[in-house]
Amino acid sequence: MARPRGPGHAARAGSEKSPVRHRAELRGAALGPLEPWLDVRGAFPGFPPRYWLLNGIVADGTGSTLLVASNGTEAVWRIDTADKDVSRLDLDGQSFGADGMVLRGRTLYAVLNYGAPHGVYIARLDEELRTGTVTHRLTDEPFDLPTRLARHGCRLSVVDSQLDEPPGRPPYTVTAIDAPACGTAAGDARTAGGL
Repeated sequence: MARPRGPGHAARAGSEKSPVRHRAELRGAALGPLEPWLDVRGAFPGFPPRYWLLNGIVADGTGSTLLVASNGTEAVWRIDTADKDVSRLDLDGQSFGADGMVLRGRTLYAVLNYGAPHGVYIARLDEELRTGTVTHRLTDEPFDLPTRLARHGCRLSVVDSQLDEPPGRPPYTVTAIDAPACGTAAGDARTAGGL
């Protein structure tokens, strides 16, 4: 869920089973009802709705731009919240079907577990969050189908889903690794979104 940013803002969420994003207005300290807000299928006509597999969602610092991950299309989709324009984030044509994501300034941290080697991928984006370059691929770590991540200081905590194991079979793990580029202007930009 993309976090609300103050008066007039809203939380946005959805299910991986649907190509529809939902929105709940921020009403004081509470959230209003969750209502359908945007059907993203128009950005990729003809793609089967059940295969969009929308997952991670992050917002820029103003809440005016959302980035939504799609395992099914193996892409990240950029949504302008004012006019609901949906376009594919251009990462030099690379497959980037992320699951969980964190946006820090113009640095996008993402976990991939479908369509690419499992791991953490880091991309540096342009100012409008329309294009970018994958700068790091961390696939040598002992990840077990990673689905979510968080950044704390110069560390990344990666949730290992174990989706390939029967439900309820521990141990459940979180892998902590050093964040590449930490200590640089690009790697330490102020938080602009999160889980």
